[in-house]
Amino acid sequence: MFFLIIHNEYRDKGGEESVVAFQKHLLESKGHKVRLYTRSYQEAEKWFLGKMWTTFTSIYNYKSIRDIKKIIKEEKPDVAIIHNVFSIISPAIIPLLKKNGVKVWQIVHNYRLFCPIGIFFNQGEICEKCLGKHREWNCFKNHCTEKRLSDFSFALKFSIVRKCNYYKYVDKFFSLSQFQKQILASNGIDEEKIIRLPNTYTPLETPPVLDFDKKNVIGFVGRLTKEKGFFDFISLAKQMPEYEFCVAGKITKEIENYELPKNLKFEGFLDKKQMSAFYSKCKVVLFLSRWYEGFPMVLVEALYHYTPLIVNDLSVMAEVVKDNYNGYKVEIGDVEAIKDKINLLFSDNEAYKTLTFNCRKDFDENYSVENYYNRLIQTN
Repeated sequence: MFFLIIHNEYRDKGGEESVVAFQKHLLESKGHKVRLYTRSYQEAEKWFLGKMWTTFTSIYNYKSIRDIKKIIKEEKPDVAIIHNVFSIISPAIIPLLKKNGVKVWQIVHNYRLFCPIGIFFNQGEICEKCLGKHREWNCFKNHCTEKRLSDFSFALKFSIVRKCNYYKYVDKFFSLSQFQKQILASNGIDEEKIIRLPNTYTPLETPPVLDFDKKNVIGFVGRLTKEKGFFDFISLAKQMPEYEFCVAGKITKEIENYELPKNLKFEGFLDKKQMSAFYSKCKVVLFLSRWYEGFPMVLVEALYHYTPLIVNDLSVMAEVVKDNYNGYKVEIGDVEAIKDKINLLFSDNEAYKTLTFNCRKDFDENYSVENYYNRLIQTN
């Protein structure tokens, strides 16, 4: 089968780019032909009107249409797997693909089908206003991007995209979680078109060695921001000086000016091999995100590396982490509950060992590469 993978790269490459690269490699390894079509947000930085012009390219981009027409005519793909099309490619390619007999599969990495900024999070709180009255214009009203011109641009372009109804031509929507699937289904997407496709993790050729004596730090992985729960992590480190807290993530200017405890260490941005070593020394990973995550890679990476998680009882985190099986769920902001769970993990060795083995068992049964491939390909 011939797959055309389509992705609009972000200015700062992250999880979605990793999934695109993984998906291409996986499909090729299974004998499929794959063509990758990408454009980058950085293109806009060279345009005369720059970011302003992305208001229009988000709705329709002539070059993208021309490129896709050429690929269809010359290469004749069977299926187009779409990841991101904003702000350069544009979703106008979707009806074009469908019209020419190409099946269209949309990977739903975020909530941009309903929320202009894609995260249902504003002013430090979860926000679902764009599911209600006035829809996208709430982005402008509530100052979601914190820049008035940008607020207007996001509200305008996504309002027009919705009215163009491009997404009615999608054959399958792949949600990353059951939580995300429910949001899609309850807001106009045909439930029969929605397939749950959790992320996976491709192990290194040399598997990690489980050494309980080395698992002695409390880890954090990801952006060092409020919505990711990093300031909750700092607070816990201050309150638990007897433990070592360790961070895998790029430090920001805001963090540099923050009062940090001595038992909190930063390892910076780590490559895949370094991340494997990082998980191998973590007693537990705290993932205290305060917003509706899509499916952060840290969840499956930790499970693969025999590392329990403590997460907020919210969205996909509440699905992946099962209490007393592969970690613990707590209510948002319940610092005392988190402290109790950390102390338990460090004090009860037998219970801890059971959790670690359950982590790997859960990964092998539900989040392996083979599991991912079977879920993806069975929809054809």
